[in-house]
Amino acid sequence: MRPEESRQTYLELLQKRLDVRAVLLLPESLFREEAFYLILANHPEGEGTIRRVAVQGQLITEQWMSVWHLEKKAACGLDENLAHLLAKAEVVIDKDGYMKQVRQRLLRPSDSLQKKLVCREYSRLLLFFHEAKEWLQQGLTLDAYRLFVQALHSWARLVVYEMGEHPQASLWSQVKLLDSSVYKLYEELSANGETLEKRIELLVLAIEFAVTSRMKDSVRFLTELMETKEGPWRLQELMSHPAVQSAGIEIPVLIDKMVQRSFVQEVVCPDEGDQEVCFILLG
Repeated sequence: MRPEESRQTYLELLQKRLDVRAVLLLPESLFREEAFYLILANHPEGEGTIRRVAVQGQLITEQWMSVWHLEKKAACGLDENLAHLLAKAEVVIDKDGYMKQVRQRLLRPSDSLQKKLVCREYSRLLLFFHEAKEWLQQGLTLDAYRLFVQALHSWARLVVYEMGEHPQASLWSQVKLLDSSVYKLYEELSANGETLEKRIELLVLAIEFAVTSRMKDSVRFLTELMETKEGPWRLQELMSHPAVQSAGIEIPVLIDKMVQRSFVQEVVCPDEGDQEVCFILLG
């Protein structure tokens, strides 16, 4: 039997299954010859497991993912690779137009999600930048360089989210069109003929300016959250808040920076034991 006929038989079986919501044929890979399907289901067996199955003598690769798992990832911001696959894959089964709705949501994040993703990448930019400077002070230039590259990647994703888009797998090609100055910094750090120390020195100045000038807009998600409660917030209270837990925001480093910039004030919370330092939003 020809491969096309085997695949058709395979898809007909999936179409009949009540738990299957959508099936995507993933883009071709140089490392496989058989078809690779991503199956979105209500209650899949072996979440995330990749299997190779034989259908009428033909090999097919399949990976199952729950709709709940996809929705959870979408709510926190899809990683570039998964977003790329969902955008580029051929939809071969789409019950009730589910994948069409997902793709429409992936084109532009909602306002609330955009604020959360901007805050996340800004906090990661701060974290990587802080750690890179510590390595630099210890004279560990190559370790600092690795973290500066990570900081630039967070800055690149921050730029994309600020523009209301989702990062693509070809992130730097995307950023080149959105903010050529950030792209130029990455290019200078990677390929400039200057010494590594000189390249890093210029990057430090650029990031220092970026984290200062972008702060007010970048922390809006956190400031709006803190406005929902009167009185001080404990650090653990912020970190364990349902809106923050799944967001991947680096709360401690973000709060420290907000204190330094007088966005937040440290106060002592009344407690029977040790006097815990808490935080009040200013302005």
